[in-house]
Amino acid sequence: MSSNRPGPPEAAEEEIAPVSRPVKVVFYGLLITTFMAMMDQAIVATAGPTIAGKLGGMDIYAWVFVAYMLSFSIVMPVYGKMGDLFGRKPVFTFSIVTFLIGSAACGLAQSMGQLIVFRVVQGIGGGGLAVLAMAIIGELLEPRQRARYQGLFTAVFTVASVAGPVVGGLVTEAFGWRWVFFINLPVGIGALVVISSFLQLPRREGPRSKIDVPGILLLAAALTCLVLVTTWGGSRYDWTSGRILALEAGALVSVVAWLIVEATVAEPIIPLRLFGDSTFTISNVVALLSSLALFGAINFLPLFLQLVSGVTVAYSAILMIPALLGMMIASLVAGQVIFKTGRYKWFPAASMGCGTVALLLLSTLTADLNVWVIGGYLVLLGVAAGLSQQTVTVAAQNTAPPRDFGVVTSTVSLSRNVGALFGNAIFGAILTARLTVELPRHVPDGAGFSSADIAHLSPDDLNRLSDRVLNGLAEAYSASLSTVFLYSVPVMVVGFAVSLLMKNLPLQKRGFGPGGRGRGGGRPPAVTAAEKGRA
Repeated sequence: MSSNRPGPPEAAEEEIAPVSRPVKVVFYGLLITTFMAMMDQAIVATAGPTIAGKLGGMDIYAWVFVAYMLSFSIVMPVYGKMGDLFGRKPVFTFSIVTFLIGSAACGLAQSMGQLIVFRVVQGIGGGGLAVLAMAIIGELLEPRQRARYQGLFTAVFTVASVAGPVVGGLVTEAFGWRWVFFINLPVGIGALVVISSFLQLPRREGPRSKIDVPGILLLAAALTCLVLVTTWGGSRYDWTSGRILALEAGALVSVVAWLIVEATVAEPIIPLRLFGDSTFTISNVVALLSSLALFGAINFLPLFLQLVSGVTVAYSAILMIPALLGMMIASLVAGQVIFKTGRYKWFPAASMGCGTVALLLLSTLTADLNVWVIGGYLVLLGVAAGLSQQTVTVAAQNTAPPRDFGVVTSTVSLSRNVGALFGNAIFGAILTARLTVELPRHVPDGAGFSSADIAHLSPDDLNRLSDRVLNGLAEAYSASLSTVFLYSVPVMVVGFAVSLLMKNLPLQKRGFGPGGRGRGGGRPPAVTAAEKGRA
């Protein structure tokens, strides 16, 4: 009898044709561009001391990274909207070219100021590479195939994070620091040739809409204030200082003004009507909360490992690999399961559940805890991140109106970035507050340390400390960090409750066909140039 069938048969039994070879070639080109953008930060960080030694300007060196991150975050929603308005291929091509121009300029920089300016250009290109690659995959593949292939982007992120420091060190020693930027040129040009030759997406017809310039500027102002708060707060300025409070007020005013503008313009950069779709709203909330709790709290672990275990900066980074591997494996498994079943609802909930357990375990950190036990906790934390990393993007894309597909994709990515920024600011403030209490308890006579001093301790500084002071610092930092992890647990619990509200919708075709061949209905099918030539 039909009542005995387990669940909707159409989602599980639907035949899925294989992805065509030309589309796979395009996919590999997208992976290359994403890998290039992701690995850039890791490579540059490794070459950082050499760059500062050659160009000088150590007092503004941090802006080499802040400038890239700031421009990267600001342009993400802009690229999403521009892709919807003008077509994703020309906009993606522009982002590749911009990234390569920025890379070449960085390699030719003659001062730290020039390098920072050119990093802004590079970030403007990098933001488009990250967002548009996911949107293009969404236009080339039907949702179930999309879930399978988007999981590979997390694997690329993991490989880039692990390989970046190694490649950066080898390139710097063999060819000089300028080649950490020049190395992007042959890779990016190769990807550009692939995309230009094989990718052909539907043209956007009809009159050109006016670009929402006020919305872009207000969103940029809000993100700039937020990035500066997370960069300066607790290090350059006290969290309660006038400048930090002014930046926070500026971010709030900019957001309110942006909401007013978005509600009135004809073609907003992020249409507020999208939030009427519960799947879109829940996907963004889950992306924000998971990044806030997971990535915000995990940023403080490397220093803990250095203080407690006495490992070098490089080795503390190696000890973070279990989290990356857990994230990669979980993301790939989630993609395969969604591909086979067509269902995604329970992955965000499982992500929040695993994250809650992992953070509770990490809140038990003590100075004498074995690093292998910490590694086990980090694997679980990585699994939590991987289960929702691409799943919420697939869910949001599944119900996205065709004309807003790029905006939907970029908004989820932006929510993820904003969550990490908020997490860094909030948990940084909590950590600083706890250190002011714990340092006098554990460090003999205070040893002249403040909570801000710990963040700037170099490996050489740690080696010069007596065992008594070093042990006291480890105790103080572990006690403070445990509080940070404990405070992040309620965030994950809220995320778990929100994720349970996500509807268990089957993934729809809506005009997408395997390998980019449309089946009618929905938006025009995406085809490759090679397929077009065979038609």
